[in-house]
Amino acid sequence: MPRVYSDSGVLIKQGYVGPLSLGSDLILVCEVDDEQPDTLVYWRRNGVVIERAHEARPGVLRAEVLVRNATRSELDAHYECLAQNADVTEPLTASVVIRMYLPPISVEIRLNQNFNFEAGQPRVVDCVVVGCVPPPSVTWHLGDNLLRPSVHKELHDGNYTVSSLTLAPSLRDNEHKLVCRAHNSHLPDEVFEDEVTLNVGYRPLCLTSREETVGAVQREAETLTCIVEASPEPIQFSWTFADSKTLYTSVKKVPGYHHRYSSTLTWLPREGDFGLLYCRATNSFGEQKKPCTYSITSGGPPQSPDCGILRSYPHTVRVECQKRWDGGRPQIIHLELFGSEGGLLHNVSNSAGHFHLSDVDEDNNLTAILYSSNNRGRSSSKTMYLQTASTLNASAITEHPAVTLKGQWLQALAGLLTIIVIVALVGVCLGMRSKHEDSDSPDLVLRSDGVFHREPDFEREERLLRTTNITVNQLAACQNQYASSPVPSCRVLVGCGSRLPQQDTCPASQHSYFV
Repeated sequence: MPRVYSDSGVLIKQGYVGPLSLGSDLILVCEVDDEQPDTLVYWRRNGVVIERAHEARPGVLRAEVLVRNATRSELDAHYECLAQNADVTEPLTASVVIRMYLPPISVEIRLNQNFNFEAGQPRVVDCVVVGCVPPPSVTWHLGDNLLRPSVHKELHDGNYTVSSLTLAPSLRDNEHKLVCRAHNSHLPDEVFEDEVTLNVGYRPLCLTSREETVGAVQREAETLTCIVEASPEPIQFSWTFADSKTLYTSVKKVPGYHHRYSSTLTWLPREGDFGLLYCRATNSFGEQKKPCTYSITSGGPPQSPDCGILRSYPHTVRVECQKRWDGGRPQIIHLELFGSEGGLLHNVSNSAGHFHLSDVDEDNNLTAILYSSNNRGRSSSKTMYLQTASTLNASAITEHPAVTLKGQWLQALAGLLTIIVIVALVGVCLGMRSKHEDSDSPDLVLRSDGVFHREPDFEREERLLRTTNITVNQLAACQNQYASSPVPSCRVLVGCGSRLPQQDTCPASQHSYFV
């Protein structure tokens, strides 16, 4: 039988050599004992004869294989030493397999040149490691953070290792580096990695989710401003009318905000423009999914406000108004106050619709005229009379003097009766207490036979048995909240009660707890 030795003369028995590293040298020696001159001894590499033996010494045939500067082609190479002569039909063989430690040929994060990540949207990223032996462990890093993905798998297929990561970065990760690192435990001093710089953002979002109503008049210039939030900056805005006509406008950054942008559209409305108008912005992540929506309707003068009049302090009137449809233009609410003789006392207006009128004669029959106006006209007027106005609680002093005096007498009488009842109750309680303290006899209870007897005290054990089962920390302690309190300090005991007052520990299972 052939015998295979290493270059140091050690007999190889385990069937493999190595592991070797790239660039290393290897010598394999095969020896066969045989006296017959026709015996053949030779080496085969992966089935190909590469070396024949020569006589090293009498009766011993020797063949050597020299591998210099080992390359990747030596990985799993199969070397066989064969001995054959005319006396046997099949040669006798001794074989070894070359094992190697190899660094990766390449580490690659595959994004197909698409480095855009929409914030919060999960995306699968693959890292492919080629030619690493043994198969490496793969870790992912984003900035300074080691990622722990919800989906992470490693696939070993021949010379490839694939690690898949589900990544949903946030805006804080923008321009951070995503790194895939392959670790070969047998090559700890070498680093094998690939990195890409992420571009994290999101497509435009409308700043308001509600539909806005716009009052427009045909052939009269109308202006709308559409505001969105986006990262990065939108490329353009598009406006789509009810008849599918589309206009494009430029982008303007809103001052004071990092990711807020606006665009303004000015146009002359026509008949086909009435209906829903959609505003969409587009950036590198795509077009806005949910557009900003405007309902274009016929504009004109505003509607009349809803108002209420309240009496306040003497000679003062408050008017609170709720604005209604403005007709498509900013509106102002007007108040005209007339006296009983028809004279104009006050003529005021403001955009909020809140009025505070002083120096108003209370005995005068006042009339208020309220309406709204914009640059397209004025609403119909509403007439309100001061006699129907509500009175605030704080204005009780404005009631008639006779009524006020009568109310004061009733309040005083009610207070006096309350004091008398309280004094009587206190006297009864003090009398009962004094009677109890002066009596030396115990509490008596009338029995069914008509004889009084003393009610027996409850025994302490009975009171303990009537305590409530609660769950607390076994080592809990009740401490006095205030040092000056007369309440003594107390402890919580587990299943002990007063029967084992000296016991400090109790079983850990569920028990009754006693304070």
